[in-house]
Amino acid sequence: MSTDEVGAEKQDSGAEEAEAKKADAAVDASAADKAVEIGKSGDGVAAAPQAAAPEPATDKLAEGAPQPVAPSGAKSGALVPIIAAFVAGVLLVAAVTAVVVFYRQASNRGGELDAHAAATAAACEYGKLISTYDPQTIDDYLKKVDAASTGDWKDQFAKLGQDLKGVVIDAKATSSTYDMQCGFQSGDTESANVLVVIGQTTTNVNIAAANKPPSKVELVVVAGLKKVDDKWLVDKFDLPILKQMGN
Repeated sequence: MSTDEVGAEKQDSGAEEAEAKKADAAVDASAADKAVEIGKSGDGVAAAPQAAAPEPATDKLAEGAPQPVAPSGAKSGALVPIIAAFVAGVLLVAAVTAVVVFYRQASNRGGELDAHAAATAAACEYGKLISTYDPQTIDDYLKKVDAASTGDWKDQFAKLGQDLKGVVIDAKATSSTYDMQCGFQSGDTESANVLVVIGQTTTNVNIAAANKPPSKVELVVVAGLKKVDDKWLVDKFDLPILKQMGN
């Protein structure tokens, strides 16, 4: 085959390839047009849905989801519950200690108040006891006063009591109380000082002979008390009449 024939054959072959490509392009265009027409008419298959755009990434996890812990902070995160428990324990101990201290203080304070009230009541009873007598009951009077006394005052009254007995019998003297006021001054659970104000009514043979009414006096005495075997006893009672008798 000559060179001219070979060149002519190549030209024919290229022309055929070009024609084939044009034919394929035409077919593709026709298919695309039909697809568009079908989508518009709605009688065929619906147009393919558009792919949803991906949502942007976010740093926040869903609410309620466990938060990841960075490996580098694992040790610190593990210590948090231990520290919290330790702090809670310390606070609990402090709270319990405060309650115990407060309870003890309140209990002690309550005990002191009870002691003060008991001492004051005992002082009032003693003031009424020592200010009430008559010739018929003088012996019983002396015994009761002695039983409610203690210390040096007990010894002092034992001596003065006999002189008082003689005066009461000879003068037919009587005494009673029309008022009694007592107030705690100082002290603790074992000893106390109580102010005693006695409203006393007295009479004797001379007053009766003169047809005079019984005399009324008010005596102010500081009673000292001590607690002996759970009972408040008087160890000091500066009653003026007894001082006069002692002199």
